[in-house]
Amino acid sequence: MGLGQMRHAIDIVALSHTRDRAGFDIVAENVVATVRAEVEHRHASSAWVNRAAYTKATAIFRIRTHPAITVDESMVIAAADGRWVIDTVEQVGRYTVIEAHQHSPEGEQRD
Repeated sequence: MGLGQMRHAIDIVALSHTRDRAGFDIVAENVVATVRAEVEHRHASSAWVNRAAYTKATAIFRIRTHPAITVDESMVIAAADGRWVIDTVEQVGRYTVIEAHQHSPEGEQRD
């Protein structure tokens, strides 16, 4: 990874679900970490072509691995361009590689 590639600030958010007295789901958000990341969006490279059959991910986030931070598929990423649902998490050397896709609520228009 080249110098200066980790230029995007992202929040890794853990979601916890509870029920209120009426039985409705309440989602509480807890920011686990605010980190710098390298972001690679989906394009026609050979790596993305090979990945296309196995995942619906449209972006890859690479962050430095930190022993106090555990990232898993139940978390989401909050970035400047929206919220990303984590599909897979993989440790590659000093980095944590996160594949994710954006989820838009029904009826919301995306540009």
